[in-house]
Amino acid sequence: MAQSLYRRLIVCFAILSLMVLMPMRAAWASDQSDSGLFSQGVQATQAGHYSEAFAIFTQVIQTNPTAAAYANRCLIEVELSQYQAAIADCSKAIEQQPDQFEAWINRGIAHYRIGEYQAAIADATVLIQKQSHDLRAYFNRGLAEAALGQPQQAISDYNQALANANQVEPASLAEIYIDRGLAHFSITEHTNAIADFDTAVRLDAQNERAYFNRGCVKGQQGNYTAAIENFTQALALNPSHADALFDRGMAYYQSSHKPQAIADLQQAAELFLRQNRAIAHARTVDLIQQMQQFQVIETNWG
Repeated sequence: MAQSLYRRLIVCFAILSLMVLMPMRAAWASDQSDSGLFSQGVQATQAGHYSEAFAIFTQVIQTNPTAAAYANRCLIEVELSQYQAAIADCSKAIEQQPDQFEAWINRGIAHYRIGEYQAAIADATVLIQKQSHDLRAYFNRGLAEAALGQPQQAISDYNQALANANQVEPASLAEIYIDRGLAHFSITEHTNAIADFDTAVRLDAQNERAYFNRGCVKGQQGNYTAAIENFTQALALNPSHADALFDRGMAYYQSSHKPQAIADLQQAAELFLRQNRAIAHARTVDLIQQMQQFQVIETNWG
């Protein structure tokens, strides 16, 4: 009975802790009436100085409110997590210039970030109609479909993204394979999921998501040795990966390595607490207590 409880928990935590890539960002929009101030705003955006860039584009908009200026401020607001403001600015850009592709991308991202997945899908769909080769639109629409529990549609869009992924950096390509793998995993297509995670690792050996999610699939298949190896790889890349510690602990428990299991779960509990994940911390502490009590019972009966 205790074994079945722990088996259910490893599956639940593996699924809940799967990581998704945030949507692919647009580039900054250009303006044929480019002023020196506009160029300064672009440079500040490129350098990641978003507060400075926001102030510059606000000044540009006050004197020359072009679609490109609104689109760029929208991009900056997405980076600053000001999603409602981003939606408003990108909408103004689209009203002025319906073919302002970067505005469609960034407004869709803003919708996605606040859980408005249908609106995110709608924006990506419009962009696909206007620019059918834009892999960002297919990928972002796939993420929104996955969030809505539509894995088959998501897989179809990830396939389209990959079909249009010409001259894409290997690390970015790896992310598409990872998210397609997650969609396969969600409908228990484990072989396809593993194949996608394997490809992601070949493309980017430093991608912790690939190892972690491959470990989750291996764990669900009951291949705990392989699961442990993958979680260990993820932890080598990110020692603060609390979910990898938790799931490695569960894999250790399932393979009858109880001291290692409890040690990993204790570290995971500490990280959950530091990361303000109160529910995960409480569940992990409770699970450790159950394991320790079960160990005492086994010892007494032994």
